Amino acid sequence: MTLSNAVDLRSLLLPFGIEAPAIPVARVVLDSRDVAIHNLFVAVKGHQLDGRDFIPQAVSLGAKAILAQADQPQQHGQMEMREQSLIVHFYRLNECLSALAAEFYQHPANKLKVAAVTGTNGKTSTVQLIAQLTRIMGSKAGTIGTLGAGMEGQLQEVPNTTPDAISMHKLLSDMHHQGADLIALEASSHALVQHRIASIKTDVAVFTNLTRDHLDYHGDMNQYAAAKRLLLNQPGLQAMVLNQQDPESDNWLALGRNRLQSVFYGLQQPRHPEHQYVVAAKAEYLPQGTEIHIQSSWGEGKVLSPLMGQFNVLNLLGAMATQLVLGSELDKVLAAVPQLVPVPGRLEVFHQAGHGALVVDYAHTPDALEQALGALRQHARGKLYCLFGCGGDRDKGKRPLMGQVAEAGADVVMVTNDNSRSEDPQWIAEDILGGMQRPEKALLELDRKKAIRQLFAQATEGDLILLAGKGHEPYQMIGNQKINYNEREFAATLIKGNSA
Repeated sequence: MTLSNAVDLRSLLLPFGIEAPAIPVARVVLDSRDVAIHNLFVAVKGHQLDGRDFIPQAVSLGAKAILAQADQPQQHGQMEMREQSLIVHFYRLNECLSALAAEFYQHPANKLKVAAVTGTNGKTSTVQLIAQLTRIMGSKAGTIGTLGAGMEGQLQEVPNTTPDAISMHKLLSDMHHQGADLIALEASSHALVQHRIASIKTDVAVFTNLTRDHLDYHGDMNQYAAAKRLLLNQPGLQAMVLNQQDPESDNWLALGRNRLQSVFYGLQQPRHPEHQYVVAAKAEYLPQGTEIHIQSSWGEGKVLSPLMGQFNVLNLLGAMATQLVLGSELDKVLAAVPQLVPVPGRLEVFHQAGHGALVVDYAHTPDALEQALGALRQHARGKLYCLFGCGGDRDKGKRPLMGQVAEAGADVVMVTNDNSRSEDPQWIAEDILGGMQRPEKALLELDRKKAIRQLFAQATEGDLILLAGKGHEPYQMIGNQKINYNEREFAATLIKGNSA
């Protein structure tokens, strides 16, 4: 935004009960390093850093206006001058940041269809499938999530699954101007608790599932579940699309059934036939994909999906249900399914005739690993190998659970390094091995590339080698260093017979 079409600080803050002077604001920034003379620096108290500590830097860089989070309600709207900078105190600024950004960017979500997806697993795939279906059916879609943000197929990296409140509205505004009709976004539990999407008009809320993750942040499963359900508070919400396979969906139904259209998706028969549904009455797992018999409140049909695994059947059903709720015709949705492509790093297969196939997947929770192994077991014709590690400085309780799942689900287990961060990879590996009944049978190689090469050399045609944990990520965090490492590229190079 240039100064010629800048927003007036007075009009920006009036909806929040603050009468500020008419200072032009060309951009709203959270990082003091981005401050320029006509940028509004927003100093909020975050989970790790307090933006108010950087006010002196913003002043020295010439910021005309600064919003500072106030600790007491009576401080709301108080102003002071510091050199040439006006500092406006704003009570509960962190909670109002999404509303402020919506005001600045002129409520871009109101001009779009928005589907927000939450859940422990399946968010990324469901979001990408919603966007792919939109494009295949002739409209334009954008996405925001783990893989990045932007128009479908043109994603740019973002720092978090769900970016900060200001970035969210800027992304929505940019994609609206690029012609997007629909935005599918991932709503992480952190983002919901931190109000990052609180003022984004949302048409459909999608719940995929709830399993153990992020307990280092949320404390326990009840708080984690409650964080996910905050998605039901989104402004403008019309419908919720719920995975009937997960009992947590009943809690969502209890909260939203009287005010929202309720649509269930899942396997076999509808569990809540009094509500709308999209189910796979039958699924046949084939080497080239999955043949699915669809039954729904909108009709029925048979379709061949190129995606592998039962959980991808569920992800697809969630995406299809979202499209139907938003007004798409079932025949058009069914016709689009065979044209889908796997989401990068989600059960993505790399295969060369005469060798075992490498399958790159992002699975990094016990449930996701179990799902990935179960999916590949359905498609496998030979041995099933599993290679994985666990992240350092994160939920240590899941490590033995991951070991237990891998041992139960794979024929051969290789424990290796993931993002070890500040922890010793050997200690992490020992935590993983501690969950196994026969840890001496597991292979251990902490050099991830060496470990993959070892399994690839050992496997034969018909075997599947699951490389779990990295998925689409182009790096490893070792110590405090972010090392370039793209497992998808490494797998592609390895199957071509190159040294990699």
